[in-house]
Order: sequence, then C-alpha cells, then structure tokens
Amino acid sequence: MAGRWQRVPPLWRHAHLTLTVLVLLVWSLSGGALAGVLFLPVWVLATQLIVAGSLEAARLKRRAWLEQYLRDDSPWHGWLRGGVMMVVRHEVLGALLALVLLVKLRLLALALWPVLLAGVPGLVVAQQQLCRRLACHVIAEHLSAVTRRLVVIPAATLLTLVLVVAAFWLPQPWLVGLGWEEAIVRHFPDTSGGAVLGFFERLGAIAEITQHWSMQNAVERFQLATPVAILGWLLLLLIQSTFAWAYVRLLVGAEALRRGGRRHRAALHPRDEEGPS
Repeated sequence: MAGRWQRVPPLWRHAHLTLTVLVLLVWSLSGGALAGVLFLPVWVLATQLIVAGSLEAARLKRRAWLEQYLRDDSPWHGWLRGGVMMVVRHEVLGALLALVLLVKLRLLALALWPVLLAGVPGLVVAQQQLCRRLACHVIAEHLSAVTRRLVVIPAATLLTLVLVVAAFWLPQPWLVGLGWEEAIVRHFPDTSGGAVLGFFERLGAIAEITQHWSMQNAVERFQLATPVAILGWLLLLLIQSTFAWAYVRLLVGAEALRRGGRRHRAALHPRDEEGPS
C-alpha cells in the first residue's frame, strides 16, 4: 500500500517551497533596519538551500562517473567521491549566488513578485511531468535527483526570458542625455539596510542604473552595436540570468533537502512509512 506521505494532500507536500518563498518575500519587503539585522541569517539559509541542490547534482554526476570507470572493489571510490573540497567549493559558489539573489530581491519591482510566486507551482508541475516521463528509464533510487537536475536549466532559462522582457516593460528612470556619473548621482536610491546589506544594495543599484543608462542612450542614438550598448545587454543578461539561476537553485535545493530528510526518517522508522495492508 501507499505510504503515509502519499495520503498527505498535494498542496501540503510542497508547503516547504511556499514557506521558503514567503520568508524571502517578507524579508525583502521589510524595513531597512530589520532587513539589515536579518541579512546574515537569511543569507546563510539561502546559501544552504542552494548548496543542498548543487551538491546533490554534483555527487550524482560524480557517482555516475565513478561507477562507469572504476571497479566496484577499487579504493579510489572513497578518494574520488568528493569530500571537503567539493563542499567548500559549493559553499562559496552558493554564498555568491545567494548574495545576488537577496540583493536583487531588495531591488526587485513588486510587479515581478507574482512571477516568482507562480514559479513555485510551475516548478512542481514541471518536475512531476518530467518524473513521469523518466520513470521508465531511470533507476527509482535516483529518479528524484535526476529529475531535479534536469529541470534546473529549462526553468532558469524560462525565468530569465520573463525577467528580460519585464525589464523593458516596467517603468525605468529616464537617463538619456546624462553622463554616467550624473545618472548615478540623480537616481541613486537611498539604502538603509545596515552596513553590510547597504553596501551590497548600493553595488546592485549602480549595476542596474548602468544597465539602464547604457541601453537607453544607445537606443536613443541608434547605436545598438557600440560598446556601451553591448555593456548594457551584457549587464541585463548577466544580472537576470544569475538571479533566475539562483532562485531556481534555491527551490530545487529546498526540495532536495526535504527529500533527503524524508529518506532519513524512513531509514530510522521504516514502519512509519508503511500504510495499512
């Protein structure tokens, strides 16, 4: 019979994803003083969620490589499985992605939050559909991990396209005819998120103003192939794609962490996962 988890309503099975996004929403909309106080805890939380998903994907890839090229009795399995150095590398990359995510959320227009909220059920549906298609091809033990790994790139690409289109649709400060320094001075936002958060918010604001300034002046002067226009396009694609990648990685990591915890509980209490026969 189906386990106890299968009797839980589908909405509550993914409540951890909704809770994760709501925590980010409340933090990003909170006042500067409160956001500054909570910045480090939220940064650590976001980092660990991102790392949970990236480590799962890296270990899955490493395990497939080892099983393909090494004998089962080779001691190299333990040496090459991935230890402290792999964890440290993913922690550093995860911290950078989480930083970009949090700073961008503080600067994000409210009109884009429905897109991020809609991404939660969208990601769940995409994983379910992909899981069904992979079920007859992938070993059951690795099905969930493989599904999560394969869904990241298309989901992040779709979110990037939506954010790029929204960047042209949403109102922007008019920067045509201004010098770069003048544009920064006139439209630099007030930040009150504390020393650390305020510093990163100012860097993010400078990057966004530079993007708007370079693209607007290039379009106004019909010089779309100039280095300034190319700089604007690069900043736009880099900022939006990094943010989308970090957001999708965060959700996938939350899912991986919840699945890992459920497997651990099942191993400790196998009877609790069994339904009535």
